[in-house]
Amino acid sequence: MVTSIAFFNNKGGVGKTTLACNFAAYLAEQDLAVIVADCDPQSNATQLLLKDEVWETIYEDRDNSERRTLLRALRHIRAGDSGVDTNIELHESDRFKVRVLAGHPSLSAIEDRLSASWAEFASGYLGGARRSLWVRDLVSSLTADVVIFDLGPSLGALNRSVLIGSDYFFTPVAPDLFSLYALENIGEWLDGWTSHYRGYVDRLEATEEQRTEHQINSSLPVAQGWAGYSIQQYVAKTSGGKIRSVQAYDHYKNEIPKRATKLQKFEATSLTTREVGVVPNMFSMIPMSQTAHAPITALTTGDGVRGAQVTQQKRYVEQLKQMFDRLKTNAAL
Repeated sequence: MVTSIAFFNNKGGVGKTTLACNFAAYLAEQDLAVIVADCDPQSNATQLLLKDEVWETIYEDRDNSERRTLLRALRHIRAGDSGVDTNIELHESDRFKVRVLAGHPSLSAIEDRLSASWAEFASGYLGGARRSLWVRDLVSSLTADVVIFDLGPSLGALNRSVLIGSDYFFTPVAPDLFSLYALENIGEWLDGWTSHYRGYVDRLEATEEQRTEHQINSSLPVAQGWAGYSIQQYVAKTSGGKIRSVQAYDHYKNEIPKRATKLQKFEATSLTTREVGVVPNMFSMIPMSQTAHAPITALTTGDGVRGAQVTQQKRYVEQLKQMFDRLKTNAAL
């Protein structure tokens, strides 16, 4: 059975893609078959996981790119139908040891279609329900142990549809004021549409056979699927020409558990700790990883790791492993 987990925050710049891809590599090292599905129109995960020459060939021709990315799965829905095209291409990430369902900048254009489908679902139409639940059909068609969804920073229809089809979701956060707002926004947003979903299913004009065929259940796994959060390590920032104090970092960091209160009702039954750890500031390791298209754990002297960086890398790897061990437990993997 495939387990799906979405990395999601409606605030950008919190290290979401870096964590998602390195967590995927961590799972792959444990002999799990992992697929990373890039659901962010920015497609940063695709560019990190795949070599330049690979992703350049995917996107150099627009029509061809639609056939070789996540848009292929959505082509029927984009045309107004309800089915999911499961004849999709997965790309191998040599150094992350995972397969990749590439993202596409045009994913942002499907928001209106999915938003309209949600309204149709609310009115009892089976087609609207099927389009809203397209991720379940996609995941069911994949041969893997784990599917990791990398989502963009949005509270829109696309992200809602991915979360509807996910078993778990994880929230990387930064210790700043806007991340605190984001946590509260996510909790309120989830509470709204998960409650509506149950009513929509009750009113749905569909037979029991149709509900079973299209996996339209009265409960959502993600409603008990929050797998916790991580916190970015403090990086000194300037404001008005002055460096922000460490006290400000500590203040925002200490506020995170309280601001995450609205997410607690969505906690996974397997969750053992809400905060899985602090993500170290890995400085030059991040651009090095992006250039080499390799996880932090796999970087070598050939990628540019030199001198004191060797010791730093070992420390980062150990910190990430401890975090990922906790996340793996929280997601019952």
